[in-house]
Amino acid sequence: MPIVTCSPQSAGAGEEPSGAHATEKAPQACYSCRKQKRKCDKAIPACSLCSRMARRCDYSETQPPPTAEDIIGLQLKLVELENRLDYTGAAAAAEATLPVSHTPQLLSRESLWQSCPSTFPSAFFLDSRVYQWSGLMLPKPTSDIPHDVLSCIGSAEEIEQTVSDYFGDIHPWFPMTSRKLVTIVFPSWEAGSDVALLLLTMKLITSQPQDGFTAAENFLYTASKSFAALLEATGTTSLHYLQGLILIALYEYGQGIYPPAWMTVGQCVRYAEFLGLPSYKDTNAALGPFLTPFQATWAESEERRRVWWAVYILDKLVSLGSCKRPMCPEPLPTDLTPTDDRVWDSGEPADSMQTTVASAAVKPQSPFARLCQSALLVSRVLHHHAVTERHRLSGEHVDYNEFATLTDTTQNLHETLEADFRACPASYFSLLPARCVAFSASLNVHANYAYGDWLNCQLTTTGPWTDQELTVKLTAQKNLQKIAAHVRDFASNLFALLAQDEDVVKTPPMVLDAVYAAAVTFLDMWKESGGGDVVAEGSLETLRKCLIRLSGRWRRGRELLGILETRKMGYGLGDLGGVVSGCGSGSGIPLAIPSMGV
Repeated sequence: MPIVTCSPQSAGAGEEPSGAHATEKAPQACYSCRKQKRKCDKAIPACSLCSRMARRCDYSETQPPPTAEDIIGLQLKLVELENRLDYTGAAAAAEATLPVSHTPQLLSRESLWQSCPSTFPSAFFLDSRVYQWSGLMLPKPTSDIPHDVLSCIGSAEEIEQTVSDYFGDIHPWFPMTSRKLVTIVFPSWEAGSDVALLLLTMKLITSQPQDGFTAAENFLYTASKSFAALLEATGTTSLHYLQGLILIALYEYGQGIYPPAWMTVGQCVRYAEFLGLPSYKDTNAALGPFLTPFQATWAESEERRRVWWAVYILDKLVSLGSCKRPMCPEPLPTDLTPTDDRVWDSGEPADSMQTTVASAAVKPQSPFARLCQSALLVSRVLHHHAVTERHRLSGEHVDYNEFATLTDTTQNLHETLEADFRACPASYFSLLPARCVAFSASLNVHANYAYGDWLNCQLTTTGPWTDQELTVKLTAQKNLQKIAAHVRDFASNLFALLAQDEDVVKTPPMVLDAVYAAAVTFLDMWKESGGGDVVAEGSLETLRKCLIRLSGRWRRGRELLGILETRKMGYGLGDLGGVVSGCGSGSGIPLAIPSMGV
């Protein structure tokens, strides 16, 4: 994919001004170009590069005298350089013992990164009305891109390959970045540091785990985390920065890196709130309007909406397994869902159809909008869990009407997604996240009623179970086994499709949670039969094979396999009571993860 070296924010910034300055040039290059050793066109009043970067262009002949901060920075750099020299000898000896096949990107290195002082106006948070009255503007990203980051991003050819890999493997099932806008973004050495972070994290999310290293030891990961922290410290305000954070969080989620995955998603939620997402109008206060033709403005508006939905989805994904309280606010019924993915990729708004959250369930949707629907279902399941857990602790009866409503909603969504799969087989991998997140939500809520404590806690408070409670329990167990069988058949078909490694690369990590939840259900069935349920044992093996196959791409699968083995070993220790495959508290066994590489 060609990378065109122009900036939509500064269209026309490089044109020669008319009038008296048409041919006038400065006698020397500006200070910024001299400092960065870049070619300067010496245009007056500002060179084209400074205009594009929205920074002050200084043509002073003499370099400004160093400030106290400059002197302190040089002293710190000298200390770091001395430490680096001491470190190099030990690192060289360690590297010499490593196999040749391991890439340098996975080696731990120290960086000489210097932070720039933040120019962010504190009034934005301390007194927003003063910020509005004063007419202050949030600064553009001005941090220099560290040499280590530039080395990771690579040449123009490597950037094109990274973008191609990202839009081929990740974008089909998580389309939050505009393909049209990416084609007009600067190359990393001419663009801002926020774009460099986005390119770096695109390379991170498409990278493959390597044997002998944990996913957290990937140098692309450590570089991305450090660079993101540097940009945060300098007050970076940018949608590209948030997209980079989202890809870091997605990498941590897929590779099973906890608690960083939980913490990074929380950071994304806070940053999205700071930007004013998902409202295009509200984000203009932080990001400014998009000064380009209508098509680009529409693409930017849709991109901002999709970025918020990406944060919302991740917030629900990292909350489902632990049933921790999600942080992202719920959308309003009148908020818009993402438009058709193919229309958005084409960049032609004329054919776009927008639906609201309230009407999304009854109208045709694209794969990403379906994923948003599944995330909304997860949110309802988590809320239902929180309410029923409070009832359990207080000894109150559970409201089974909400459970019945959730059962109907999940069933309708499953049927809708099945119809989508049959209607558009080419969208198989794009629809996988929505289908698997819906599976996970459905298995979760049924497991809590089938094996959890929400029913039997009432034995000590309000007497024996009622007929309604027993009916709910038996219905939940029956539905749970039926859904688990659907997931088993799905996993069997998926395993058959994953014969080629390129297909494994395109598979989203959301598949793993659904496969694991179904495996736990069959493990419970096998345990309750005393080990004699041949169907449950065979189903469990089918699901294990799928987890093993995907573990080469997403180390989360290896973690889940370890937890599954811990459950199985625990079942051999005696009767542990109803082991919960959902998140009912007070039951189940401690999930000690075996010692293994991530």
